[in-house]
Amino acid sequence: MLAAGAVVSATSTAWAEEAADARKCEVSSIQAMAPDDTTIVSATPTAAPVPHCRIEGFVTTTNPGPNKVNFRLQLPDTGWKNRYYFIGMGAAAGYVPSDSQIPPGNPLYKGYAVAGTDTGHQAHMVDWSFLRKNEAQAVDHVHRGAHVVAVATQKITKDYYDAAGMYRYHSGCSGGGRMGVMAIERHPEDFDGVLLGAPGGRSSATMLKFIAAAREMSREPGAWVSPAKFAMVDKKVTAACDGLDGAKDDIIADPRECKFDVAKLACSGADGPECLTQPEIRTIKAILAGPQGPNGKLTEGFPISNMSTWPSFLGQTPPPWSPEPTIENLRKSPSGYVIGDSLARVYFGPDYDALKQFDFKDPKQINAWWEAAKRFDYGQPYPAELGGFSKAGGKLLLWNGVSDSCCSDIELEQYYNDAGKKLPGGKAELEEFVRFYRVPGMAHCGGGTGPQDAPDQMLDALVAWVEQGKVPQSIVTHRGAERVQMQFADPQTKVVSGVMVPPPAGAARDFLLCPHPQVARFNQSTEKGAVDNAANWSCVSPAKKTASHN
Repeated sequence: MLAAGAVVSATSTAWAEEAADARKCEVSSIQAMAPDDTTIVSATPTAAPVPHCRIEGFVTTTNPGPNKVNFRLQLPDTGWKNRYYFIGMGAAAGYVPSDSQIPPGNPLYKGYAVAGTDTGHQAHMVDWSFLRKNEAQAVDHVHRGAHVVAVATQKITKDYYDAAGMYRYHSGCSGGGRMGVMAIERHPEDFDGVLLGAPGGRSSATMLKFIAAAREMSREPGAWVSPAKFAMVDKKVTAACDGLDGAKDDIIADPRECKFDVAKLACSGADGPECLTQPEIRTIKAILAGPQGPNGKLTEGFPISNMSTWPSFLGQTPPPWSPEPTIENLRKSPSGYVIGDSLARVYFGPDYDALKQFDFKDPKQINAWWEAAKRFDYGQPYPAELGGFSKAGGKLLLWNGVSDSCCSDIELEQYYNDAGKKLPGGKAELEEFVRFYRVPGMAHCGGGTGPQDAPDQMLDALVAWVEQGKVPQSIVTHRGAERVQMQFADPQTKVVSGVMVPPPAGAARDFLLCPHPQVARFNQSTEKGAVDNAANWSCVSPAKKTASHN
């Protein structure tokens, strides 16, 4: 015990002496490194999770403004890998993070300098009201805040380590994915590599989907579908469609191929746990179909796979619900309804009740929605203009869970295809710097029955592409504590901090992810447990069905 104590003491002393000799982790030193628009509030030598300099500050934005965009920058004392990591923030952000959201954990463990921002406002992360109340905060949240923080914290990082350059990465999902889109489209010079997951759908039509789904769930007596009923339907659907990809593994690899009719589960008599009432059938069919406008479908509906994850957006309790945009209310009201209503009040006024007032059949209201999206510069369809990012030499990995009931993988595929059409070199140019991966079984940013460490393994692939020129091909990912390889876990305890998405359900196994348009195919091995081993899967062309790289 004495020896162990001596080691800890010596280590702590060495760190303290190094920090004292460097005399860098103090406000005056950091302020001297910062751009003129940046104010350093504190610079604190910090021991956990690894010894680092923890810097708090803000960038003052103007025109419109002034506004404070708060940030935190964490600079490791030793072992810096010449890498900088920017944390993409889910939903509406509203707080300054220390941990990465997706992948979860703290990148300090892997030698990254780590930056994050509240995007220019402090509020509940499901509250979009600031977009209407404060123009400067709106502009900062949409794109400017993350950009100015990236500029400031990258300069400080390079000066702190006296580095001529470094590798700059951005990773996020959902709202964090939206931030990634803004970076590559509006500020393509900010990052060398971007890992971009499920970016809120292609537009704010995702919010229309949530409003429409909440209306269906409260449409008539008996229309609300319980989590238990969704779980029952999930089992029936999985049993019917599991083998469509050639493997019996309780995974529907492509929900578009599953044509299961939930009307088959109709109760023959009284309601029961293993059947659906007619109102429940109507609800599920409407949610699968997606919101319908006067000219047809407005956006994709919920995918039919992993239906047991639907309550994450449809709620755990029947109506009536409160639209109050707080984390506390999400325990009682559907998150999809809460965030959809919050944005509708931005578009149409603080007293607007989307559940009661929005008329999906009225073309004037549909047009008013898109006019508001344009007016607030929030929620317009992403233009998929990646020419600037291509010229800057950036690398991009797009990814989406196929069972994501928020942000459709179909829409992200459309984004990928549109980006290729707009580049001078077409698809060939796109493939020089972009890859797109679908993740089987995964719900919104994680969960479901898919792999847990898909973002972690994709980040590894992105780093190898940026730093070594190794083009990503198939990527092996994992489910189950004994197999998952979480990038930013504590190396001693394996604990991952800042986890926001529940782990997936199911026994330990591998998943092979393939770059679009290739798909994973099982080799039909009869060996026990073969379906759980990535070695028994190959990436193949969906048209030719021939094996490719593995």
